[in-house]
Amino acid sequence: MANHSFITKFCNKMGHQLLIALLLFCCPSTLLSQDTTKTNSLSTTKIWLASQVLPGSGQVINKQYWKIPIFYAGMGSLGYMGYRANKEYRKIYDEYHQPYYSPEEKYRFEEKWTRYKMQRNICYIGASAFYIASVADALMVQTKDTHSPFTAMMFSALVPGMGQIYNQKPWKLPFVYGGLASIYYIIDFNQRGYKRFGDALKQWPNDEFGGTRPEKDLIVLRNGYRRNRDLAIIGISAFYLLNIIDAYVDAHFFSWDMSDDLAYNIEPLIQSNMAINPDAGITLGLRLNFNF
Repeated sequence: MANHSFITKFCNKMGHQLLIALLLFCCPSTLLSQDTTKTNSLSTTKIWLASQVLPGSGQVINKQYWKIPIFYAGMGSLGYMGYRANKEYRKIYDEYHQPYYSPEEKYRFEEKWTRYKMQRNICYIGASAFYIASVADALMVQTKDTHSPFTAMMFSALVPGMGQIYNQKPWKLPFVYGGLASIYYIIDFNQRGYKRFGDALKQWPNDEFGGTRPEKDLIVLRNGYRRNRDLAIIGISAFYLLNIIDAYVDAHFFSWDMSDDLAYNIEPLIQSNMAINPDAGITLGLRLNFNF
């Protein structure tokens, strides 16, 4: 039972993160910058819009028709399995709350509906992943000949760190996921504290502390956990946006020459006009070179 609970909790977390990514991905294109490559930015934006409205449209535009059945088979089969699992979950969950079952029977019901809930979440996440993959594939194929900042931005919006991989900076992944995981732990810790002292306040004086903590202390603790949780939510949102901005800006500098020749250097200069004027002497000096 503990194992089922852990997997279900994990699936719920993944579902929430995927939902945030999809919402950001589906925001109006007017809020997003376009490619700096003018000949390709309009086409890329069209593919992005068409692919999210009707999956497979990007593959039609890119003339890769053979990919369409793969994406639709993945989305359709996993979506249907998720629907069936959710139907069984709701059925068993309703039976679980009938008053004529003993605690032992209810325990078996809880195992079943937890298992179906887990299956439902996994199937829905898988179907969403196929949808995301169809859009990402269309963008990747369209910009294969250029390094597109727009594509890097959208990849990081879909999956944090994906834009950094597209920019060939995989060493940034530990920082991206380490930061997100750390802040998420803070959110989860404070949410549990907020719920614990909120429940204790509702049940006072028959709470888990046996009424030894005054109501005023419980209110202060509950509000403190809630404030810290809300600040952490703002923090993880800012970190998520920073991941997108980093991918977008880094993509702009992808083709820049970052060699040691970018710096200026000083060279000795020997100049003579004796070919024009035999009486002219030799001029010694320094030459300052700037390389861009």
